[in-house]
Amino acid sequence: MNRDSSVSQRVQDAFVFLSITDVKFISMVRAAIKPKYFSSRITEDIVKICYSYYDQFAAAPGNHLHDELVRFLDGKDDEIKRLYVEYLTRLQTIDPPNQDYVASRINEFVKAREFEDAAIKFVKLTKDGEFESAKQLMYDALKSGIQKAEIGTQYLKLEIPTYLIESGESNEYLIPLGIDTLDKRLVRGIRRTDFVVILGNFKGGKSWFCSHLGVEAFIKGLKVLHISHENSAEDVEMRYDMTFGALKSYGDGYASIEEIDDEGRQISKKIECMGSVFDSGMAMGVRKKIARFGGDLIIKKYPMGSCTIEEIVRYLDYLETYVGFIPDLVINDYVEKMRLSVGDSQRNEINNIYIRSKGIADERKLAMITVSQSTRNSQEREFLGVRDFAEDIRKLGDVDLAVGISRTKSQADENRMQALILANRHGAMGFGCRIANNFDIGQFCVKSWPVKIKEDDGSVRITNDDLNRSDTSKPWVG
Repeated sequence: MNRDSSVSQRVQDAFVFLSITDVKFISMVRAAIKPKYFSSRITEDIVKICYSYYDQFAAAPGNHLHDELVRFLDGKDDEIKRLYVEYLTRLQTIDPPNQDYVASRINEFVKAREFEDAAIKFVKLTKDGEFESAKQLMYDALKSGIQKAEIGTQYLKLEIPTYLIESGESNEYLIPLGIDTLDKRLVRGIRRTDFVVILGNFKGGKSWFCSHLGVEAFIKGLKVLHISHENSAEDVEMRYDMTFGALKSYGDGYASIEEIDDEGRQISKKIECMGSVFDSGMAMGVRKKIARFGGDLIIKKYPMGSCTIEEIVRYLDYLETYVGFIPDLVINDYVEKMRLSVGDSQRNEINNIYIRSKGIADERKLAMITVSQSTRNSQEREFLGVRDFAEDIRKLGDVDLAVGISRTKSQADENRMQALILANRHGAMGFGCRIANNFDIGQFCVKSWPVKIKEDDGSVRITNDDLNRSDTSKPWVG
């Protein structure tokens, strides 16, 4: 789909849904979006009904749409009536759309249509020597579109600060990290438009963390797109089954299970039968149980070194247009395994992909997750730092949140690791915790507990008391 000249039926349906149910939305689009822009006569007519109702009552029609539609269809044959009823019935089954996203996508479409029409007229006016009219024509085309999507936030006209509006807005809370000790301070969580990077050592659990975050989103009823450039689609699928069901991927299904107290001390350890992903009935039974959460998951594998950021944009358009799938969370595992130039230009290209990834999160009102390899010198370091980002430290400046995970060889043998908030655009950073994993059954975080972190010179930077102070998670104002 050409994003500049077309818009999917899915987005058009979302526009109609919001026009029926949301007075703020219809007041924003009424003057800017003409019913003729829509590709379906049924869609066009229902938008006209919504606009007419708004013009009379300054409200969205809501439940009154039924009465207005009955009046509109009076005298039309039964087959036409059936088509309208079927469309509205289907419309009721879609998830509540994100207002900002729908407005942004429709706005692109409207501006393209207006420019196409204006360009034809502009040539004729210029040829006829009517330069002032031609100039005014293009100026009007530039002004086309939805005001909210074009002029930004009108600070003094707001009734409430935008950042305090949760539902349906671009700052909507999506998921926590799923690591209790960090989430106590990271109260903002991961939100729409956030770009998050996970820094980790070679074979250090980065992909497991990605699946862990995918599960956090799924169980909250969100749509997840998990892109893999390294692990096969089958491996990623298996990891989700393991994480959802605490299943093993080898052996007879028996696993070692720890009970750990709040200070990280092992209370007990025993062998239990957890089941295996190779038991088809058990694996499918897990999927049947989690379906009740309302989430959805698509796993997409690209051959290593083949995918570009443009391909990801194309694929997102394809999912929206032909599948009706608009993700809330995109996991891209990971940028450095995409198609990159060789030599000195590679760092600039990686930085550009990070910038574009943040742009996708902003434009589509979703959260984007990627991972990054730490430097070779950091492989046995207990805690990672900002200097451990491989390839280009500029990556840190392009993300909203950076989480470093690390473990020494001895910790790997003991199913332990550390996590540290390396960067946080919206709050506190420089705090961390210990984590107990059990990757045998797909569990990235069985338990977490506070830890003191020491600088290279031996001085203590974070204490257990600091980790329990919730007020330090708020940014300073002043």
